[in-house]
Amino acid sequence: MHFINGRNGVKDFDVYTFYAEHAVGPFPPRWRTAVDFGPSKFGRYPGDPESFAGRRVDLIGRSFDVLPGVDPVEAVRSYLTHGRTETARCLARKAVVLIDPEPLRGRVVWPLRESRVGAH
Repeated sequence: MHFINGRNGVKDFDVYTFYAEHAVGPFPPRWRTAVDFGPSKFGRYPGDPESFAGRRVDLIGRSFDVLPGVDPVEAVRSYLTHGRTETARCLARKAVVLIDPEPLRGRVVWPLRESRVGAH
């Protein structure tokens, strides 16, 4: 939300990587790891471990029941609109900004409004 409105504070960053579900099965639904990419213009969050130099980045993976190559904007919007999982329902209360693929970097895909905003 900070990226969109500049008013919300930044505790950490949640970076979701969404995949088309493989025939073998879905991406492990509870996969998550926290990383530190070093000093950040956002400083460090006081509640993070002392070993963190910058803001914590939570890396999270999920898979969608879509075909490879589907439009990533539509796939994410469909996932959030239908809210079939607790994760989807929670994310639908947040903002989603694409960082990849590069041509779509910075595009706000949720909440539903077409916009492109600069980082604050």
